[in-house]
Amino acid sequence: MLELKRLTLSRVVANPAALDAVKFGAALIFRVAPDEMFVMGTVNSADITDDYAIITKEASLSGVWLEEINALHFLEHECAWEIPAERPVYAQGMVAHLPVKLYFEGARVLIMTAVPFAYDLAQRLGGFIHE
Repeated sequence: MLELKRLTLSRVVANPAALDAVKFGAALIFRVAPDEMFVMGTVNSADITDDYAIITKEASLSGVWLEEINALHFLEHECAWEIPAERPVYAQGMVAHLPVKLYFEGARVLIMTAVPFAYDLAQRLGGFIHE
């Protein structure tokens, strides 16, 4: 059975201008709100210009990387909203009746959801994805 793994991320909350300006190198950035982002990679607080920025470890999401062709097959059946065409891109919304975050990175897609929904999402993905 397809399994979603718990992700280790950093949550960064700061004023939008500080988040716009920060560079995290090779880290993956998931901007969830104007003043909040998840970072998969190294976060150096000295790089953030907001003196009141909050940086915490985040382990509330589970996810799985899929080949883009498999992810798109699932999404065309279970996603009611239009998938962005540009890559790389982060998107979030309801998919298969669950809150889902998506990161499209060219040939692969990271599909994420809150840990309590991971089993349900894996079950729904399993109907479309054959490993």
